[in-house]
Amino acid sequence: MLTAGASCVDITPPLGTHMRGYFEERTASTVHDPLHARSFVLADDGSAIAVAVCDIIGINREYLDQARSLIAQTTGLPPEQVMIACTHTHTGPHTGDDEYTQWLWRRIADGVRIAWEAREPAEAGWASASEERLVFNRRYRMADGTVQTNPGVGNPDVIEPAGPTDPEVGVMVLRGADGRTIGLLGNHALHYVGIPDDYTSISGDYFGFFSTLIQRLRAESFVAALSNGSSGDINNIDVIGGVSPRNDRYQHCERAGAVVAASALWAWNEAEFTGDAPIAGVLKEVTLDPRPPATEDELARAQEIEERLEAGERVRMGERSFQRRVRRTEKEPPTAHNTLVQALRIGDLAIVSAPGEFFVELGLEIKRRSPFAQTMVHRVHPDPPGVRGGSVRGELQPL
Repeated sequence: MLTAGASCVDITPPLGTHMRGYFEERTASTVHDPLHARSFVLADDGSAIAVAVCDIIGINREYLDQARSLIAQTTGLPPEQVMIACTHTHTGPHTGDDEYTQWLWRRIADGVRIAWEAREPAEAGWASASEERLVFNRRYRMADGTVQTNPGVGNPDVIEPAGPTDPEVGVMVLRGADGRTIGLLGNHALHYVGIPDDYTSISGDYFGFFSTLIQRLRAESFVAALSNGSSGDINNIDVIGGVSPRNDRYQHCERAGAVVAASALWAWNEAEFTGDAPIAGVLKEVTLDPRPPATEDELARAQEIEERLEAGERVRMGERSFQRRVRRTEKEPPTAHNTLVQALRIGDLAIVSAPGEFFVELGLEIKRRSPFAQTMVHRVHPDPPGVRGGSVRGELQPL
């Protein structure tokens, strides 16, 4: 018999905390909406799994390992069956060797423990829908033969997107024996939406709006989370169409949360529920190859961007990101890096996680090769710069 529980705990940092996600130093001046860690636990007679989705841009593996260890102590859940994902909001705190992060990883473990202790007889259902209005590949082929990231809305040198998108909105829904909703886990491959010009306000971004709005659509209170999929090269900016929706009061964050919530509701109403779903989890350590050293052309381009910055010229975000990466790899030559990939199973649904801002192509390939009827791909903690995700090798085997 399947049992399930869910929890939502506040992880909002104190004002004055350093924020992460842009190229300048920022500290939190206010809270637009609180940040949360939302956890879901499922168990049957022989196994159990947990998924926690945190409203932060990322957290290093060492802290997630500590959280999993504490979860194992308090619930008995083995580390390979606990998945911790980050939404990648760009209006959340910096995490590292500080007091907040030491509190945070324990708070994440607390959330899983609360969900574990709240288990009750339950059914699980899953389905997916499509929402194409928000997703655009942010890498473009240019007239000069290069590929640029974030080339600017309406740039006349843009020819076409350099890659695909993944418009799928996946959901897993847990409901009690009385039909009451326990929790919903959504999944969508969209980097983030962005925030108003005053970006020192703490916010869960459109992921937080999704959580609120899906509950309003159902006129019901439950734990709702939206995890970020394989979206390293995906954003919501229509470069070719030249559309820049207003977002000075979080209008576009709310709009994005609303349309994804509507698609999630559509999928929800197509789901079939079962109280008898096999559950399993696996965790594997893999080695990522180092990124190749910068070429002479890349070094020259980084120098040209720096000269424009010194002259006071405004450069695009993609150019600044490129320049920083090239200089960083000069100072700290990339090395191979060990990291974790993970997969959970609930019946014929697979939830796969991988680290870093991996491109949508990898997520689509994981889904294509998956033997399960539905697969959701989550991004988790960031990897150090200078590593390169390898291609997908082998087949995903049933858990």
